[in-house]
Amino acid sequence: MTVSQPRPDHSPSERRCIVSGKTLPTDALMRFVIGPDRAVVPDIRGKLGGRGIWIGAERNLLEAAVQQNLFDRAARTNVNVPTDLTEQVERLLVDRVSNTFSLARKAGQAVCGFEKVAVALKSGDCALLAIATDASENARKKLAAVAPVTDRLEALSAQEIGVVFSRTRAVQAAVAKGGLATQLKIDGRRLAEFRGKSSLDEGRHDAEI
Repeated sequence: MTVSQPRPDHSPSERRCIVSGKTLPTDALMRFVIGPDRAVVPDIRGKLGGRGIWIGAERNLLEAAVQQNLFDRAARTNVNVPTDLTEQVERLLVDRVSNTFSLARKAGQAVCGFEKVAVALKSGDCALLAIATDASENARKKLAAVAPVTDRLEALSAQEIGVVFSRTRAVQAAVAKGGLATQLKIDGRRLAEFRGKSSLDEGRHDAEI
């Protein structure tokens, strides 16, 4: 589907969520546009043309926008909301995080596996530690014993992290300082919020190191 020409990159850094009414940095929001067929189109990258409709990066906010017909109100016309819009958004958020992770891996800036992650943490060059949402308590304790890290991402499952590294599963990964780590923090935070995994105390199951 084409939505028109890409918009310029000089958009304001803050926008208002149509559900909560809060004004937030665009990095903490999800953008949607209305396509030529009046369908609501997720614009996770924020590059599609057209007037943006912004919603906070939480599943319940998106669900509320759909249930309360807030897309119609924001667009000032009747629009078509895909029945799988929530699933589309989650898939796009996962893809964005996974793609950035893959770029970091190919650039030699991301590693997985306990031993390699431990080395990265001790070196002081680790900007981001990713822990699988289904990591076991034992796995978490072993990581905590290695070295503290400022930023942690808990948004992907062990299977999803594993895909990045061509493995069946990976419980933890470390990303070195740099632009890709910065982008991962932004995208990962949105995915974590959407999945309700914004803290390390949530999403624990039984994946082992």
